Amino acid sequence: MNTSQRPDSFEPGDYLEVLRRRWWIVLVLTIVAVLAAAAYVKEAHKVYTATATVSVTANIANSTSVAGARDNGGSVDMDSQAQVVQSISVATSAAKALHSSFTAAQLSKKVSVTVPPNSDDLSISCKMPSGAAAAACANAFANTYLKSESDNASAELNGQLTGLENQVATLSQAAAREKAKLDTLPDNSAERATVQADLVSDTSQASSLSRQVGDVKGELTDVSAGAVLTPADTPASPSSPKKLLILPSGLLAGLLIGLIIAFLVDRRDQRIHGARDIERYLDLPVMLSVSAKKHGTPPSLVGPRSRTGQAFAELAHAASAALGEGNHVLVVAGTSAGPGGGVTAANLAAALARTHSEVVLVCADLHASVIPGLFHLGQGRGLAEVLGGNATVSEVARRPADFPRLRVITPGVDTSFALYNFQHDATRDLISELRRSFPFVLIEAQAAGEGGDTFALAEFADAALIAVEIAKTKRIEIAECLQRLDRLRTTVLGAVLIPPFSAPERSRTRSQEEPAEQRPAPAERRPRPAESHPELGPRRAGSAGPRQPLKVGTRDPSETWPLPLGAVRVAGDKREKTQRPAGKREDSPEKKAGS
Repeated sequence: MNTSQRPDSFEPGDYLEVLRRRWWIVLVLTIVAVLAAAAYVKEAHKVYTATATVSVTANIANSTSVAGARDNGGSVDMDSQAQVVQSISVATSAAKALHSSFTAAQLSKKVSVTVPPNSDDLSISCKMPSGAAAAACANAFANTYLKSESDNASAELNGQLTGLENQVATLSQAAAREKAKLDTLPDNSAERATVQADLVSDTSQASSLSRQVGDVKGELTDVSAGAVLTPADTPASPSSPKKLLILPSGLLAGLLIGLIIAFLVDRRDQRIHGARDIERYLDLPVMLSVSAKKHGTPPSLVGPRSRTGQAFAELAHAASAALGEGNHVLVVAGTSAGPGGGVTAANLAAALARTHSEVVLVCADLHASVIPGLFHLGQGRGLAEVLGGNATVSEVARRPADFPRLRVITPGVDTSFALYNFQHDATRDLISELRRSFPFVLIEAQAAGEGGDTFALAEFADAALIAVEIAKTKRIEIAECLQRLDRLRTTVLGAVLIPPFSAPERSRTRSQEEPAEQRPAPAERRPRPAESHPELGPRRAGSAGPRQPLKVGTRDPSETWPLPLGAVRVAGDKREKTQRPAGKREDSPEKKAGS
């Protein structure tokens, strides 16, 4: 049997199962992320943004005809003007106007300028710790930019005007000199003609320059670079942090992180959560999967008409069909410490007794079996006394109420030294005798915990079922159980998945209540004084023979049942048998080696 993990891919149903199991991780991390985002929104440094809109007008300072630039009618490069707004010179003037403690470079970094498409407007935004400071900053940069551009235009026009006026004055002086010279020259002289031509030229140039002077003076009357279309208003709420952005982002981040961690945790979880885990990781068929609305329910027997009871009846038919004709021994192995194996064995035995023939259930978990409590048998002699040679099988096999075809061999009263008498030949003969007497022998075995020592009884079984408690049993525990069964050459029919049960209260036996130093040694326990026992009659004084058993269960004294085992007594290497009555079924062949 292959017990190695197989790298099967996940299916959509597997992802849903992971979410069903790990939803609380996703929920907790999502809540934490949302709370962290809310705390950041509340405690983070607030930033307010105010925006002023400026309409740019072309003047001599900002006019250009740069090809491909976003401009105002082909005369103003708006991208260049956006850079001018953020320049150090404008920031310096704005800082003086604001009386700000920021330097010009720091203040410039707090300003951003955008140019709306196909417009001659500039949107000047400023970010400040308060709304009033942000509005004042945006308005200051808008006004400072317009004043700076107007001053630049005025300075340039004044420079042009000065140059033109100087040229006009120079030409006027030259013309005056030329007129005076003409008066001294003869009318027909060649020099007079030359001077006359120079006078005409200088007078014409002076007249043209005078017209330019008039134009420049006209431009000086309006050097405005634009106007503030929309002054910045004080913002009512901060622009950063943005609540409507950060809170949904925190929610999505929490969900994403929660999903990742949930799948990582589930990936590292080695417990079995469903039938698909058994089939995927252990390559083992699941013969029964019992679901429960809640975990931690007390161990109990299910009703035959309930859904779970019908499922156990189907399991009984399947196990019987797999085993075939004849008498068989079936081990129900609990893979993890807990009552799961006992509950499975008890319900399967009850189902076999209802649907098939006589069944005997052997409680081989000597320390923590819940089967006596499920059938309300109480404490009494059982397997421990048979192994110790202090009782016979007929004396300890009891019939529970409402189950006429079921016999139960409980763990026994004194289980302290039962393992000292747990010898191979003795147990083999015991199981062989039970096989001959009952069509079905069910052995409750525990692969882990204190009951693991009696797991060797699986060697004498025809097949085994492993009981897996969902969300409790780990893969390694099942793998170890399968390895032990494989070493014992016991065929595994499949797995039974049941929900985890709450641990029942364990009543201590008489040997467990006694202090260790007061317990007799195994060899010293054979002779006992005359005493009474709840399940036994009183020993007659002076009698060395065995005590006479009382009637057990609700069996009628005249009833005969397939237990001619009354004289089978197992004690170490000594075994004695009485003659079996005639007409009983012969011994069925033992398992072949290697089956």
